[in-house]
Amino acid sequence: MSLMKNNLFLFDIDGTLISPGPTARRAINTAIENYTGIKPNLQIKDVAGLTDRLIVRNALKKAGKDSGAESVIDDIVNEYIRLFERTYPDSTEAFVYKDSINLVNKVKRFDIPMGLLTGNVKRGAEIKLGKFDLMRYFPFGAFADDGNTRNDLPEVARRIAMDTLKMNFDPIDIILVGDTPEDAIAAKTNGCKSIVVCRRKEWYNEIVNAGADLIVDNLDDPQIEIEFLS
Repeated sequence: MSLMKNNLFLFDIDGTLISPGPTARRAINTAIENYTGIKPNLQIKDVAGLTDRLIVRNALKKAGKDSGAESVIDDIVNEYIRLFERTYPDSTEAFVYKDSINLVNKVKRFDIPMGLLTGNVKRGAEIKLGKFDLMRYFPFGAFADDGNTRNDLPEVARRIAMDTLKMNFDPIDIILVGDTPEDAIAAKTNGCKSIVVCRRKEWYNEIVNAGADLIVDNLDDPQIEIEFLS
């Protein structure tokens, strides 16, 4: 596959660029409990690949609360951010995946534009990546503020990229880099390509079934350069 300069890489955050550790999940658990009075006890399967707003909506539904009130979801997400902003900077459990930064730098050397496509609300993304000074790599992004599900975000990202970079991008020229089946599904649904790094082996079959274009064990895999950078 030969890529021209009008290709675009969109990077997921959690599980792809970084591991935020359990701090984010603790904060969103607490924010939901403060509203519902019920401990949601969110597990990785309840959050992986989903937008922050959808995580909250699902938790409210499970707790038997009205999950349709956008103002309630706004309040809970805002409370989550308040808690997260206070606790995350001191977290010793978050870390950067070295292979992800290697790929970011490689894409940069090829002079291919990059952005974010993440289930985090924008402020959450800024907090997570800001801890490691990584926001500087990404001049724009599509966030949970921009759509209810991950499937909504590639088209949002495409429009923002064209406006920000003054370049045209066809969906087929966009490569989503993520770590969950939902990343592959979002790419396929929107006519984009996907690279999925399988950091959790138990998700491998789901990622295959989701139709990922390339599945790798880590983002240093030479196949990425062969298929997407040459």
